[in-house]
Amino acid sequence: MTRKAVITIADVHVIDGQQEEAKLTTVGEYEETENGFVLTYNESEDFSGSITTVAYTGKSVEMKRRGLKHNAQLIVEPGKRYSCMYATEYADLMLGVQGKDVRARVKEDSGELYFSYTLDFNTGFSSHNILNISFRFE
Repeated sequence: MTRKAVITIADVHVIDGQQEEAKLTTVGEYEETENGFVLTYNESEDFSGSITTVAYTGKSVEMKRRGLKHNAQLIVEPGKRYSCMYATEYADLMLGVQGKDVRARVKEDSGELYFSYTLDFNTGFSSHNILNISFRFE
């Protein structure tokens, strides 16, 4: 069953000891799956025109962004490293994603998904990232 949801994404990046934070609130959809759930929403600002899906499987998160200028796929599973594609209008990049933590909880009227990971580019450390996605059903 698909439900309309207000989704808030709080994003923290730590690059070279400098912490950057961003927050986005949007309306999207929540769908329960056999092992978890999927959130889908339209991007804005820098990624306007893209659609993002975030799938929680009970042990991992797969995030996909599809659009005219930006395409990306990211898999986060604690203790595992995945190679993921990040395509921009200028170039395609292959990034290493080392999963650190994945947690989720869903209640009757809301939920939360937390995951953290590091990124590397050409096997060199790039950043530590934390995403906290909260949602409430409309």
